[in-house]
Amino acid sequence: MPKGDSGQTKASPKRKSADAIHMLKDDHRKVEALFEQFLEKENGKEQEIAQQIFHELEVHSTLEEELFYPALQTQGDPAELGSLEQGEEIEREETIDASKLDEDIEQDEPDDTSEEIAEDMVAVAYDDHRVVRDMIAELRDNAASGPEFRQSMIELQETVAAHVSQEEDELFPQAQLNMDTKTLGMQMQQRKREILSAAA
Repeated sequence: MPKGDSGQTKASPKRKSADAIHMLKDDHRKVEALFEQFLEKENGKEQEIAQQIFHELEVHSTLEEELFYPALQTQGDPAELGSLEQGEEIEREETIDASKLDEDIEQDEPDDTSEEIAEDMVAVAYDDHRVVRDMIAELRDNAASGPEFRQSMIELQETVAAHVSQEEDELFPQAQLNMDTKTLGMQMQQRKREILSAAA
C-alpha cells in the first residue's frame, strides 16, 4: 500500500519547479523558444511574439535582481536576505566573508574567494541586464516589421544568449554550492505571481 501512495504523490515536479536554478533555467528555455518562433516565422505575429519576449525578459530580470543576485552576493540563506531588507543584522558567524565584501575592499593582497568571484559575476550580470533593458526600450519604439527590427531582435537574442551562457556556466554552479536554492525558489515563485498579477 505505501508503494501505491508514493506513486500517486507526484511531488518531484513541484520540488523541481520550486528550485531557483530550475526556475531560472526554465525561463531561459522559454525565451530561447520564443526567439526561435520570432525568427522562423513571418506570419504577422512578429509584434506579438516580440512583446512576449520583452515581457518574459523583464519579469525574469526583476526576479534575478530583486532576489537571486542579492542572495548570491550574501551567499546565505534566502530567509536571511529578508531580514536584511527589514534592516536587521544577520548573525555574524554566518556572514563574515560577505560582510567583508560590503566594507571597502582595500586589501593589498589578492584574494579570489568564492564570494569575490560571485560579486564580480553578479556585477557583470547587472550590466548585461542594463544592456538588454536598453535594447528592449529601443525595440519597443519601432514597428515589428522590416529588416531593421529583425536585425535588432537577432542582436538582442545574441546578447541574451551570451548572458544565459554565463549564468548557467558560472553563476548557477556557484549558487548551487553556496545557497539554499529551494527556499529561494519559493520566494521567487511568490514574487513572480505578484509581478504577473500586477501586470494583468
